[in-house]
Amino acid sequence: MSGCPEISPDHCVHGLIGNASCQACVDSCPRNAWILGEDSLGLDEEACDGCGLCIPACPSGALHTPFPYVIRHIGGQAVALFGCDKSGAAGTEACISCIHALGIRQLLLLYTSGINCLLLAEQDCVACHIPSERTLENRVKQLNRLLRERHRPLIKLLYRPARVWRALLRQEALITRGTLLNRRAFLAGASSSRLLREQMVSMDPLNRPECQTVAPGILLDTESGDQHLPWVPRIEAMDCSGCDACINLCPTQALRYDADEDNACYRIDAPRCNGCGICADVCAEESVHVLTWEKWQKETIPLKSTRCNRCGNDFHVPRESQLGGTDLCPVCRSSGSKQLFQVLGAA
Repeated sequence: MSGCPEISPDHCVHGLIGNASCQACVDSCPRNAWILGEDSLGLDEEACDGCGLCIPACPSGALHTPFPYVIRHIGGQAVALFGCDKSGAAGTEACISCIHALGIRQLLLLYTSGINCLLLAEQDCVACHIPSERTLENRVKQLNRLLRERHRPLIKLLYRPARVWRALLRQEALITRGTLLNRRAFLAGASSSRLLREQMVSMDPLNRPECQTVAPGILLDTESGDQHLPWVPRIEAMDCSGCDACINLCPTQALRYDADEDNACYRIDAPRCNGCGICADVCAEESVHVLTWEKWQKETIPLKSTRCNRCGNDFHVPRESQLGGTDLCPVCRSSGSKQLFQVLGAA
């Protein structure tokens, strides 16, 4: 893993909405290589050293760079080998610029592929001055809380001196990178996300384009609910105006509108949330929040439909909303202008 990361404008939140508050890449860069202006996000390629620490920080997976690694069979289990270029692993096929570039998404992609043990070449990471909350060890600790809650095997980190690590790397490759391990047994009793998880579990999961933007929560067992997830969106129904901005702009459908013949509701599908924060950024009432490492439950917010007395258009609000008795739609309430809606209708 080396060189500057590639940027996917189609997935970056700043390419999706103009008022995005996300600056995760800027905050995570130790060399201040990311430049976020009012109208653009750019990278100073001369300042960037290719460490990759911005990649796990990006919630939507808009930043990409190759992840080199090797899988070996050690002690009866499959192990993924990684070593940073300062640990004596330089020049090997499993050398990554920094092991802390492995984020929650990458760890769960490996885990879903049957790899829950990482073998790392020892290196004094303290010398790199990486904040403790952004280290690989901290992410594994957080994920293991979720796995323990689901009664699943934990993720293990093993460290070996560079000489020992290189010797293990030279062992005959009994399995190839990303090959599934007892896939049927591993996915036994999988959740309702089975189909999507089956699609994600594939050869070389860290470097397949379709895996690079998957919401990490989808890769966890979530059938029962009432379990912790990396990100959990919440809508405060009492303050919600029913404008649908968060619903229309959610890129992962973690928030969506559902309706049948008799009922309509907002549905919160927290496992699909990637933590991008677009929903909170566009909410004029500040009734949407994205929580981290919180419990979630299968949640719906019932809606009440009515017709606007000013513009004549149908609209809805949550039944619990303090605006439930209003006779004006969100646009008319905010604009106070009948003519505005006439213009919008004509357009």
